[in-house]
Amino acid sequence: MKTTARSLRGSAGRAKEGTRPVGVLVVDDSLVFRTGMTRAVQACEGMELLGEADGGHEAVRAVAELEPDLVILDLRMPDLDGIGVLRALHAQDPPPDCRVLVISATLDDEVEAEARAAGADACLSKALARAEICTAALDLLAA
Repeated sequence: MKTTARSLRGSAGRAKEGTRPVGVLVVDDSLVFRTGMTRAVQACEGMELLGEADGGHEAVRAVAELEPDLVILDLRMPDLDGIGVLRALHAQDPPPDCRVLVISATLDDEVEAEARAAGADACLSKALARAEICTAALDLLAA
């Protein structure tokens, strides 16, 4: 796990609009996509990159350590896929207080239904521009 912006926050929970940037964890096993997404988050006003993870097990640990407001989570990863991460997060008592935006190169209605059933707040295609993913993430948190 690579942390970038800050370590542990004082309190868990979602960012309140206007009080502080949205803390984001980016999870993807593809270095190319993860690097592009982290740069997009860093460039997006209203977002703060807390860290990145290159696999599912690392993602579960990073959520506990960094307490992000938002996790941008790849669906297909070799060690523990996005569905497994969602199930692990929702099995915690209490579950983490964060939103999860699942991204996938293979997104279709069936995959999206499975991700939402496992606890995803939204699903997007990796084919979208990174800036569009950031905008959708901010919209998700504002809802």
